Amino acid sequence: MKHAALLLLSALTLASCSMPRTPAAPAGQVTYGLNGATLYTFGLDNPDASRRSVTITGLSSGDTLVDLDVRNTDGMLYGFASSGRVYMINADTGTATADASVTGTTLVAADFNPQANRLRVIGANDANFRLTLNAAPIPGTSTAGAQTNDGMFSYAAGDANVGKNPELVAAAYTNSFNDSATKAYSAATPTTLYTLDAGTDSLVKHVNNTTTMPALPAGNFSDLTTVGALGVDVMVGKTGFDIAGAGTAVLSRAGASSTDLYTVDLTSGKAMMKGSVKVTLSSVALKLQAP
Repeated sequence: MKHAALLLLSALTLASCSMPRTPAAPAGQVTYGLNGATLYTFGLDNPDASRRSVTITGLSSGDTLVDLDVRNTDGMLYGFASSGRVYMINADTGTATADASVTGTTLVAADFNPQANRLRVIGANDANFRLTLNAAPIPGTSTAGAQTNDGMFSYAAGDANVGKNPELVAAAYTNSFNDSATKAYSAATPTTLYTLDAGTDSLVKHVNNTTTMPALPAGNFSDLTTVGALGVDVMVGKTGFDIAGAGTAVLSRAGASSTDLYTVDLTSGKAMMKGSVKVTLSSVALKLQAP
């Protein structure tokens, strides 16, 4: 009888171990994370308990996603391949649908400008582009698929890092809200572009270059000004960065088997440990809320 009871207990234990984990509801800021062809979704306040994953499908042969962002005008998640191809991603199923492409560079990072409804592209070798998507809404000042060359990123005169070659690995704009209900965006709402420089492990703020001749297009965001040290060793392929709303900034830094999550003070540049998630992530994106 005792032997039978032990067998039953063992069977129940094995059954419970083989049952799929049911994720908890996300607490805090809903966050998307990228690991190769796997998309994770979790709450920033309970990342492991709420973590769920789907496989990303529909990418063109040879494409590898390197960054994620949520577009404010449609509330959809997008993935960006190093080839320059942009994909709309269904966050529930992982299905990716190709949209526009940026050419002439290897894409390192990208983020949507919520004021202009265009995509800022950080390319290899300091390349700086803007791209208009094919998916509606299309800004009245551009056309579907249009690409603008905004010159090269460089530190502004007078900055502590002037003359140094920037190593930008992640980018995010402030004042990004979910405007999908109206499909509208306010060109009057101010926004600021921030990036992370792996060469200095610093938060960087972008301003428009108005001195280069011949003149660069307005809205180029090509001049860099150092905000401050992050206190985190950031590097390409292991660091994510995004901003939701007016200025909720989140940084991720992948290690050997987990990813540390930080909030970032946009005034000082200081990153503050928030928690960690037991998967390695190359990029993160924050789900946007309505204004």
